[in-house]
Amino acid sequence: MKDSQSTMYEHSEVKVRLLNLYIQKYLNILSRAAGIEKVHLYDLFCGEGIYENGGEGSPIIFLKAIKDIYYRNQAGGQKLIQVDCVFNDLETWKTEKVKSIVESKKLHYPFFGDLRFLNVDYAEAVPGIVNQISKSKKSKAFVFIDLYGYKDVRASQIRSILQTKKAEVLLFLPTQFMFRFERKGIPTALQAFIEDLVPKDKWPNSPTGIDFIENLKSAFRNYLGDDFFVDTFIISRDVNQYFCLFFFTSHIYGFDKMLEAKWEIDSEQGRGWTYKNPDAPTLFSPSKADKVNKLEIFFLSYLKEPRSNGEIYQATLHQGFRPTHAVEVLKGLAAQNKIIVTSNDGQKPRKGSYYINYGEYCDRPKRISIQLT
Repeated sequence: MKDSQSTMYEHSEVKVRLLNLYIQKYLNILSRAAGIEKVHLYDLFCGEGIYENGGEGSPIIFLKAIKDIYYRNQAGGQKLIQVDCVFNDLETWKTEKVKSIVESKKLHYPFFGDLRFLNVDYAEAVPGIVNQISKSKKSKAFVFIDLYGYKDVRASQIRSILQTKKAEVLLFLPTQFMFRFERKGIPTALQAFIEDLVPKDKWPNSPTGIDFIENLKSAFRNYLGDDFFVDTFIISRDVNQYFCLFFFTSHIYGFDKMLEAKWEIDSEQGRGWTYKNPDAPTLFSPSKADKVNKLEIFFLSYLKEPRSNGEIYQATLHQGFRPTHAVEVLKGLAAQNKIIVTSNDGQKPRKGSYYINYGEYCDRPKRISIQLT
């Protein structure tokens, strides 16, 4: 067994931190959503729950979040939502260890939802999960895939989960090893992974580990199409050593909340995390101002024709930014008299209000139009 499977390192703590931030937002939103009565949560490589050095793994993070949201909603008189958990690992001793931790720490009670432990091969588990998600009424699902390698995962499996239109997927890939193998000559496992996304001769060269991740993200986006959102969170251990979380969803608000979680961890750029080695160059050197300038450059092209507030909201997320960043850039452009804001509903828009948020996207996506002067 690899040391990283038994010891939680700093880069693994960041992975779990992002997972914790998102799952809390996710459960909080769904517990208030009309028509949603149940959440299915799948941790398909759950591990042993607590690392040898005391670090808490994904099963413990999930159960603590479920427990917190249940008692918070109960105390506030809010709707109580059932969360059914499936923790799977091929090695039985790991799920047995998770069971004992859950019992000793009293992390779960039957009224929270069902709790099941499986010891099945990941590839065999996916069709059953898709079937369960598809058949379950008034429900949503979150699937966490934290592989020990990458030979078992296929883009087609991710797509089958997403096509239920009721699920989010968070996939962790050891991209540093994948990139290293790509440079040395693609082995069979990596070739099979890539060819499920694109024909081998269409796979672009990756000069750096970051390029490899960007190529992989683009390939996922092209493979899944416009109905789905794809984004990444990069975790750097050292120079050109990157791991990466890939997030997939068909729901724009879920995508918005994942971006929010990313920006909470990386307030400068919302791209990732790097180990703070004072002697090594930083992962992402541009400042926050430079990052926002990147969005401004995008708008200076995108707004050459009129765009509604709903279109701008969606385009902003696809660029990896939050609605607050869009408002910041638009206010800057307005101060330079570079944009014209036109009301589409007969009501004069408030100065400095651009209505770029999920609520307006749902209720009044064409409230205003914005175009360059």
